[in-house]
Formats: sequence, C-alpha cells, structure tokens
Amino acid sequence: MDASPPIVVDGSRGEGGGQILRTSLALSMITGRPLRMANIRAGRAKPGLRKQHVACVEAARLVSRATVRGAKVESTVLEFTPSPIDAWPADDLALDIGSAGSTSLVVQTILLPVIVASARRPGVWRATVQGGTHNPMAPPFDFLARVFVPQLVRMGADVTITCPREGFVPTGGGELVVEVGPSTLAPLAIVDAAPVIAHRAVAIVSRLPTHVADRERRAAAARLAPAAVELETRALDRGGPANVFLLEVERADGVRELVSQFGEKRLRAETVAERACDDLAAYLAHGHPVGEHLADQLLLPMALAGGGSFRTGPLSLHATTNIDTIRMFLDVPISVTELPGGALVAIG
Repeated sequence: MDASPPIVVDGSRGEGGGQILRTSLALSMITGRPLRMANIRAGRAKPGLRKQHVACVEAARLVSRATVRGAKVESTVLEFTPSPIDAWPADDLALDIGSAGSTSLVVQTILLPVIVASARRPGVWRATVQGGTHNPMAPPFDFLARVFVPQLVRMGADVTITCPREGFVPTGGGELVVEVGPSTLAPLAIVDAAPVIAHRAVAIVSRLPTHVADRERRAAAARLAPAAVELETRALDRGGPANVFLLEVERADGVRELVSQFGEKRLRAETVAERACDDLAAYLAHGHPVGEHLADQLLLPMALAGGGSFRTGPLSLHATTNIDTIRMFLDVPISVTELPGGALVAIG
C-alpha cells in the first residue's frame, strides 16, 4: 500500500454533503493517496453516511481494491486507502445499491478513475449498477447520457452509458450500465455559446395515467412557443407511481443542457412542466453555454486532462467545493473570472 500520508478532508466544509465525499474518493483512487474524511455531512439533518453514500464507497473499494474503515450508515469518519492504479483488477463491477439510491451518483464516483486506469489496460471495462436511475436531488440517467458523457467523449474518453431499466423512488429496481474502453483525456474549451438548434421534452410516467404526460408536454410546448419542440412520452410499469419531466436544449456545437422536475402527489402536471421551463429559462437567460450541473462535473475531467475552460452561469456551492477539493489532491491551476451573469473557469 502507498506509504504517503493521507489527505485529510473536512466533510463539513463547502456544500458539506455527498459531493465532497464522491470527489474525494475519486481523487484518492486516481492519485493513490489515502483519504481520511471527518465530519461527514455534519450539518445535515441526519449526519454521517447514508445508504447511498455507503454504496459509493463500496463501488470505489471494489474498483480500486481499497482498504476501508468507517463505511457504514451514520459514520462521520471514513478512512480509504486504494491500491496503486496499476494493481487494479480487470474485473467488471456489479453493484446493487439495495434501495432506490441514485445509480448516477455511484457512477459519478468511479467513472473518472476508471477512465484514467483504462489507459493502462486493454479491453472494455463494464459496470452494472442497480437502484434508482431517476432521483430527485441527483442527476438523472438522461443527464449523464445526453449532457455529461458526450463532453467526455469529445475529450477522448471511450465511454458509453445505457439504461436497460428505469428505477424510481421509493422502490428502485432500475439498472445503469457503463462501458469504458482505453482512453486518454485531452483539454477541451466550451467558451462560445453556439445557437440553440433543438428543444426536446420527455414526460416519463410509471403506473400513472398518460394524460399526466400529455398535460406536461402541452404546457411546455405552449411556454416554449414559437420554438419547435420534439415531444416524447415514456409510459412505463416500473414500481411507482412516478413522474419525471425532462426538458433539453441542444446547441449547434453539440453542447446540451437538460433540466428535470419530479411529479408529486397533489402537484398539477402543468406546474411540473412550468418549473422545468423556469429552470431552462434561467439557463438561457445567462447566455453562457455550460449549465450549472455540467459546470460542476466538468471540473475533474478537465483537471485530469491538464487543461480546459468553460463559461457558465454563477458557480454553485457544489462547484466551488469541487474546486477546493481538487486543489487538495492535484497541483493544477484553476482560475475563476467573474463575467456578467456568470463566470469563466480556466484550468491548467
């Protein structure tokens, strides 16, 4: 095992939630530096690790053959020591979260480490993660597949992500599959806002009347008029009842933004669609190409590539916490320049 002293991370700083844990785990795996995290989620109503976070730690442990202490529900201290990246096994990963916990957040923890490791081994590595694929407070599968992963591919990653089966709160039962081939990341700049060329609305209903989806689609089409909107309904029978409304814009250079809203009991379908339209309008209003959540997720791959830049709206607390965490592990310059309605982030 690596004899380097551990990187000590205060899990209560910044956004103080699961994001700092996931980024720290990923960077520990990539650098081979042991991690010691204390005060995990100290400011939350239920401090410490929850089942979802334990699943992220377990995925990281399996991939990097790490030794771990404190990986249990309610633990506020975690010690994580990965094996050197060259010693990682070629075994595929199969992980069942055991609940409706977010499969996307598990993938977020291990995807970049696996991409880095892929340059050292032949063949395709595969991860199958079971749980929730469309969760409130987490990026849905569609965001990963249509917004984030395409930018990784532009950077040189050989990554595909599919969703053979959707899973919703509270029952889960979904499945997300990621495949990674040998890859080397290169810098990427997303600075100019290319024209919007397409709008897309997807209404997902599971064990609910299809008129819920119809009403959401009509409300979004009316709000976005006169723009043409590609409309889709996915009527499923997956646990539930569940309703997710997704709204996407695509720019001429292939950069996309996708926002999501979740239906709730006694919440009108039209209100769900209106909230998504409000989120999309806020993105379009600041005039920068990169959305809030993509900005958060681009930081680590660009740092690993040794360079990159993007323009985005006001940085979220997730993003600024990610920047601080990356600086603890990697010696790479990251600058943030304020712009009207947003910021220019330059790495390297």
